[in-house]
Amino acid sequence: MTRRIPVATLAVAVAASALLAGAALADDPKPAEPGPWKFGEVLALNLSQSSFSSNWSGGDKGSIVWVLTSATTAERQFTRRFNSTTSLALAYGQTSRQVEDPANPSRRTWDVPDKTTDQILLQSVGRFTLEGPVDPYFALRAESQFQDQSNPLGTLELNPVRIKESAGIARVLVKREDAETITRVGFGFRQTFGRTLLSVSPKTTKSFTASDGGFEWQTDVKQPLLQKKVLCTATLLVFQPVIYSRSGALADFDREAIAAHPGREAVKDFWKATNVDLQSTFSAQVTKTLGVNLFVQWVYDKFDAATNVDNSQPLEARIAQIDRGVRKAGQFKETLALALTYRLF
Repeated sequence: MTRRIPVATLAVAVAASALLAGAALADDPKPAEPGPWKFGEVLALNLSQSSFSSNWSGGDKGSIVWVLTSATTAERQFTRRFNSTTSLALAYGQTSRQVEDPANPSRRTWDVPDKTTDQILLQSVGRFTLEGPVDPYFALRAESQFQDQSNPLGTLELNPVRIKESAGIARVLVKREDAETITRVGFGFRQTFGRTLLSVSPKTTKSFTASDGGFEWQTDVKQPLLQKKVLCTATLLVFQPVIYSRSGALADFDREAIAAHPGREAVKDFWKATNVDLQSTFSAQVTKTLGVNLFVQWVYDKFDAATNVDNSQPLEARIAQIDRGVRKAGQFKETLALALTYRLF
């Protein structure tokens, strides 16, 4: 039963995105008109709290969950033939839970908060609005996280940093004051700049880089629903890698790892799998500052290109590192929370 709930929610998100995109095909966007910069900034704080006494009959334990998000946008139609759009999304959140006090099992205390949300995402798109069937575009995407806790040895700040440059053609399906749908297809190059934590005392790290390239398809949708009481924003990003700078090193790793562990599955071709990232956010504003947000994300990335494939390390350390970058199944995330929001402009 627990596995069916995320799948059902994902199906709703996919269906909603498809319906929005399908409805968008009926619209005929108006010709672009030059104008000043249009800025947007929304701050939101999602909070959830519960607490129980140590003798609570149900045995429940309390928790505190908080997520702080910021969404900044800047768009300008410089001329009738060129449009620039930039967005910056920041998010960070933690969860703290009630646990038994080691010094006194009859009491409860709060454990160290765990990171539950962490995102730094900058996107900038320049689009030549030629009023034809499609518009040429070029784009830059940079993403990272405030704290990288994937290594059991410890935490690294702002690691890794991923940068992608892409170019291709775009099509505006909807362009209104309150709604927008843009789809684009192109070729992109991705670079990863990362660090691996080798030891904690003293803290020793080793830098590494990796790059790949492939075809991308991205569709962005912003659409009000239910008589504009709910705002849906969705992004579908599909990336098909065709080149990978560490493919040779990954094949060398396979030969050594399989020789040491017969029967181990080869991972040298996992990087060729199509990457899919679907994000949908449904926001309902109850009052001017109080809202309800539902965020759904499904990611399929069979081999994380940001994994450090370093064959100079001991084999067992490499196996642990490579295995952390392999995810054969899709990754699912869902958050539903009340949010204190403030729209700056």
